[in-house]
Amino acid sequence: MRISRIVRQTPVKHGQEWALLVSTIQVGFRAYETAIFDDTADRRLEGWTIDGRVIETSVDKASARDEAMDQHREALYTARTGTPEAPQ
Repeated sequence: MRISRIVRQTPVKHGQEWALLVSTIQVGFRAYETAIFDDTADRRLEGWTIDGRVIETSVDKASARDEAMDQHREALYTARTGTPEAPQ
């Protein structure tokens, strides 16, 4: 059984158009994962890409908290400055 613990979650809203959630969780001893999730009411962005990351799918893995927080900041920057694109 794998126990996950939320380390940091940061919502990113772009007006009424769309909303994302950048989440970093600890999934084990020295194991962290960061992902960008679709936080819109209808979940229409699931599977879309944003600067090379697939929303709800791409995961950055880290083995140290400092590294995980760096990845969280990078994902947050992507969520704030990028524009989701539909899959082709």
